[in-house]
This record gives sequence, structure tokens and C-alpha cells, in this order.
Amino acid sequence: MAEVAQVEDGKMIFNTDEKQQIESLIKETEQQSSAELVAVITQTSNTYREAKLFVSLILTALCSLALQFLDAVELQTFLLTQVIVFSASYFVFDFKTSLLLALLPKSYKYKVASHVAHENFQKLGLHLTTTKQAIMFYVSLDEKYVEIITDSKIKEKLADSYWEEIVSQFIEDVHNKNICQGYINAIESCKALLIQTFPIEDDDVNELSDEVIEI
Repeated sequence: MAEVAQVEDGKMIFNTDEKQQIESLIKETEQQSSAELVAVITQTSNTYREAKLFVSLILTALCSLALQFLDAVELQTFLLTQVIVFSASYFVFDFKTSLLLALLPKSYKYKVASHVAHENFQKLGLHLTTTKQAIMFYVSLDEKYVEIITDSKIKEKLADSYWEEIVSQFIEDVHNKNICQGYINAIESCKALLIQTFPIEDDDVNELSDEVIEI
């Protein structure tokens, strides 16, 4: 099971003004649509503990192969070098995960981030609304990963393919470090269609928080 990485205590991804912009747009949309919009963001989706171990072992093995070409290296020095290389590699990757992520294939990082995104959809209770019209806008910054996950009633009328273009633009905004604007652009892009397809009902109840969720 993937491990969800937590934002450090006291460290905020968005400032107050940015959060208010996103939250105001969510409220404005939900005042006219029965869809429930949730913005979720994390610095990194996973601790990547297994990947840190694996890459550190690979680097240690490469170093060991290089040492074999040096005839004068004693066994004690050889073993000590292995320990130092492994420990230093793991420490560096643990301290600076972005360096590790630069070495990992995009497909692997996206698979991990997507798994965690779907876990959070469940953990945050987005699948429990009575209307089944929840939409989660998920961003993992270190992986530069974006996913929009929708509940069953949204899927019935708006297929996953509809969100692909919105996600593509969102990813571009994340790459350009326009994170707040990325959320705003994504919500604005689907706002009119959500209002048209899922108009507000007289008995509508706001079941999910409009606040930006930082994990």
C-alpha cells in the first residue's frame, strides 16, 4: 500500500489569498450546481522508501563494480566503501526527494501518485455523498502530477475523456509553477458545463468542505 506523505507542520503550500481565490470559485460554482468540488494538493504523494532503498543499492553495486578494477583495494576498504556509498545515497535521497524523483521513470511516479490520489478520494469521503457528484482536483507537486477524479453520477454524463484536455492544461500550469491559477483555470473550464448538466437542486446540501485540502 502506498504511504501518503504529509506536508511538514506549519508549512503551507498556498498562502491565504491563493486559498481564498480557489475556495471562492468552488463556492460560486456550487451555488449554481449540485456537483461537489474539492481541491486537494500535496508536496509529494509518497515517501518512496522502497525506491530510495532500490536506487541506493543500484548505486552501491555500480560503485562496487568500479572498485573491482582497482587491484590494490583491500576487502575491508571495499566493504567500507559499500557501506558509505549506500548510507550517503539513502541520506541524500531522504533529505532531497526531488533528486530521487529526477532518477525515477515518469510512468512509475504517475502510477504511485494516481494510486495515492484514489486513496485520498476514499479517505476524504468523496465517495460517500448522497448525490454521488463529487469531483476531486488533485495535484502532487514533486511528481508534477494532476488528476481529476469523479464519482459515479458525474461519470455517467461526463466521461473521463472530457477531463483530459483540462488536465493537460493543468499540468502545464503546474510545470510553470502557476499552481493557484491552474486550479482556477481547471474549475473555470468545467464550471459552465457543470451548471448546465448538474443544476442546483432546491434541497441541495453542501456535504463537502470548500476549503483547499493540503495533505
